[in-house]
Amino acid sequence: MSAPIQWEYPVYLIAHGGGYTSIVDPQDTDEQPQHILTTHSSESVALSFMQQFAIIGEPRQLNNDREFRWFLKSLKLPVTKVAYDPQPVEFDINAKWVSSIKRLLEDFLIVDNSPWNYPVFVVETEEGFSSISGNDENGASITLLNLFTEEEKAKAYAKKQEESGKVITLHNMEHVREILLGLRQSVSAVAMDPVFEENESSSQYCIGVDALLDKYLVLDQ
Repeated sequence: MSAPIQWEYPVYLIAHGGGYTSIVDPQDTDEQPQHILTTHSSESVALSFMQQFAIIGEPRQLNNDREFRWFLKSLKLPVTKVAYDPQPVEFDINAKWVSSIKRLLEDFLIVDNSPWNYPVFVVETEEGFSSISGNDENGASITLLNLFTEEEKAKAYAKKQEESGKVITLHNMEHVREILLGLRQSVSAVAMDPVFEENESSSQYCIGVDALLDKYLVLDQ
């Protein structure tokens, strides 16, 4: 029975020769054998693999499902499989598990196009969710929902604003969609990680609610 396909982040790859290290299944007798990407559970494991096979390069880490999925979708033939923590011995890849890229993408790495990593955070106050006022490209006044990529950023903003609000954790795309759909009539955009300085709130990165709901907060295809 094969080992279950599971891993923890970060996952490490080994950059080598303009690409990433891969191995050929020693039992593959095809004239054009398929290659198996090597992935590693820690930097030390990756470095040990490099030392064992005299590979000059450096590990690169993937930090979440989205990064892993995007990377796998970028791979070209002949790389068709992934091995996790391989330790090749004679005619055995000796990995914790080996899977086709197709299976990983279809069964294990189903992610969305959110322009941030989860969780994200909002501040709920007595008046609703913390927001700021701004202007659209035509100069019209709009309201932007404040959304934070770190809990501490949300708490610090609320403290500076002297808002007696509660930080709410949004764990996935569906949580964010639920809030935005409820606010669609009153909020035009999302302000990412706004800061409050000199009695004024500002954000360097804002995204329209319609674009988020229709383009970004959807499953990656």
